[in-house]
Amino acid sequence: MSGLFQEDSPFLRADTRQTRWAIPYHQECLNARTEVLLAENKTALLGKSILDIGSHIGTFAYSALQLGAKTVHGIDSETETTKKCLGLFEETKVDPSRYRFETRDAIEYLENVEENSFDTALCFGVLYYVAEPLTLLRLLKRATRETILLDTFTASYAAVQGKEAPRIAENITDETLKLPMALYALTQARKNDYELQNTFQHQGKALSLTTYPTQSLLELWFESLQLEHNKMDWSRYIKQARHFRDLTIPDQKRASHWADVYASNIRVAYRLQIQS
Repeated sequence: MSGLFQEDSPFLRADTRQTRWAIPYHQECLNARTEVLLAENKTALLGKSILDIGSHIGTFAYSALQLGAKTVHGIDSETETTKKCLGLFEETKVDPSRYRFETRDAIEYLENVEENSFDTALCFGVLYYVAEPLTLLRLLKRATRETILLDTFTASYAAVQGKEAPRIAENITDETLKLPMALYALTQARKNDYELQNTFQHQGKALSLTTYPTQSLLELWFESLQLEHNKMDWSRYIKQARHFRDLTIPDQKRASHWADVYASNIRVAYRLQIQS
């Protein structure tokens, strides 16, 4: 299989998310996402300084460097994840002068970084984990001179994932999802190898809230921030048309293809251009 990541890639070996149904980190999905999110936006990478918010083990930061980025600066909330990331960059012999990784809260970091510190920001799989997504977008724009590359779940994900999903799905319609609104959904605070911020206790369990805006609300936010937005195209990887109701039960998820979340607009990706 062509692409940046071969089967024996240390990044694939180190990731714990290979078998999850939505956005699995296996070779096919990762190479396809690298192609759409990064390679097809190469002009936002070549010779550029990159901020990677939610850098995790550095997979996309590494990809950006391989595709011609000058430097990357990754921010992640987990110390152990950052440590694993640094080990992978050392193992793959990336020039240490080209990267820096820190364990920081994303909002706190962005509030304190100087304006226009980076050419391009990556925000993949992070927006729905913050309580105020619009604040994160505003701060990303402040820190970035040119481009924000964004990949995120939308409101319909709340109708397919989590204990409350069946009740949400029963009470949501296609017309509702066209409205500029957001759904908040409960999730377990502790994931396999990271813990969400802003957790709270309920009946002895650590919980957190996820925030899922509709596509129309996302685009309203982009317009309000004067961000020119272009939706990324996944059509070459989509096998069939999908609706979020095709992915509501476990058997449907197990039988699904990774691109189904993009086919159904459960997940969307944008190139956001900062207007001068």
